[in-house]
Amino acid sequence: MLNIVIVDDEEIIRLGLAKMIGKLSGEYQVAGSFEDGEEALAALEELGASVDLIITDIKMPYLDGLSFIERLREKHPEMPCVILSGYNDFEYARRAIQSGVDDYMLKPVDAQELAVLLGKVAQRRERLRADEERQELSSRQLEAGQREERLRRLLAGGAGEESVLPNEGQGAILVFRSSNPLVQESLLHYLHALKEQIREAVVMQEGLVAAVVLLSGREAVQQPQRALRAVSLRVMDHLQIRGGGFLAIGECFADPQAGAAGWSRAYRDALAASRHLFSADRGNVLQSAADLKTKAEPWRLTAPVLEEQLKTACEMLDAQAIKALLPRFFAEAEQGKAGYEEVIHLANHLFYTLATRIDGFADALQGLQGGNFDFHQRAAALYAIQDVRDWLVSFAVQVMEALEPGRTANGNRAIEKAKAWIQEHYRKEIELTVLSETVFLNASYFSYLFKRETGQTITEYVTMVRMAKAKEYLKERLDLKAYQVGEMVGYADGIYFNKLFKKTIGVTPQQYRNQTLGR
Repeated sequence: MLNIVIVDDEEIIRLGLAKMIGKLSGEYQVAGSFEDGEEALAALEELGASVDLIITDIKMPYLDGLSFIERLREKHPEMPCVILSGYNDFEYARRAIQSGVDDYMLKPVDAQELAVLLGKVAQRRERLRADEERQELSSRQLEAGQREERLRRLLAGGAGEESVLPNEGQGAILVFRSSNPLVQESLLHYLHALKEQIREAVVMQEGLVAAVVLLSGREAVQQPQRALRAVSLRVMDHLQIRGGGFLAIGECFADPQAGAAGWSRAYRDALAASRHLFSADRGNVLQSAADLKTKAEPWRLTAPVLEEQLKTACEMLDAQAIKALLPRFFAEAEQGKAGYEEVIHLANHLFYTLATRIDGFADALQGLQGGNFDFHQRAAALYAIQDVRDWLVSFAVQVMEALEPGRTANGNRAIEKAKAWIQEHYRKEIELTVLSETVFLNASYFSYLFKRETGQTITEYVTMVRMAKAKEYLKERLDLKAYQVGEMVGYADGIYFNKLFKKTIGVTPQQYRNQTLGR
């Protein structure tokens, strides 16, 4: 509704304008009609901000229109004003502009001209109101953001403005961890709606929400644990309706009189309670800090065979084996009822194994994640042991896939280089470690790669090369005895050379020589 005030010493003008305005739109309303400026100023003391437009005559007794506007501007500088005049006088127009009027109309007023003018005023008013609402919303959001940040710092570190938290009554902290990102918005909305119990609610990090609970009433005094549990269950029931995924709620009572330190301690204990549910079955679960019992001994991984298998798989760059082995570690943790810290420690241990045993891991990681990758932080943000397991397996597979193209090309070059080295050094004792170092590959992986690409073990290939050379010497160097041929191709033990030659070729060295000579 556009509220309009008319100021004119001629009653017929006032009545005519009011009638014309009423016909133009039901959204226009004459809030007041006055015969001089003094009377209008007095009335505006009460009407004030409810008035959207003033239409005033210039020539009036006691206080003319322009003087009235100048006086009006002292208290209402933004009030839209339109001048009416029976005179098309430049001096009046100049003074009107100086006084900041919005428009200037000549009598008699044209209805169409008035309609256009009122439409502009209405649009301007809506724009101003929209701007004010945006500014107010922005101000509220800024204030809320600052308050949340103060609360976040206080809970996380026990330092900050204690005024954001209650300092008396029965207080508690609820910590909500959810694996469903859609739950967070619904959770915050619902927590803010529980004004009687939830004093504050703040996102501590993605997927982690803390709520400050202030309990009141007889039950809160006599049975505080029951009262707090009722709030937790109420929230849990609400979220079960609106989203799936894993939800863990940790509870802990606070001592408001202890100030920031008391609330911060309660937050840490509630967070620990929620993390205690790390290895729980998926679904909504609830844990009170008061019910936590310290285990006699923390869970530790005791699977040396499994660890050796993983190291070997990493060294051999066996992606399928790595993918199959990693979940078995988490199965051990789950069976041992490992807690949050223990599972994160396990994940870090496995990551270290991957990083130190897989050739090219650092380069692959840089290509996938960039330079700011923090494994511990990523793992710690997850909400259940299954999430950590699935994420680590997926991560390992990505690394192996990133290494595959370069591994294949480098592997082929390494094998050809190794073959050439063997053919040059076959007379000497060939050690796997020395051979793998010449091609810059891990010994275990190089053995695996050589077998995969050639169909032979390295020992079988060395034997094949030596036997081929031995056959040449037996045919071409008749002056050499069989044991001497063996020495020339790397076998110092003549008896062993004879046995190996027969096993490989099917006849003894002497029989082979006789056959080639036609004896």
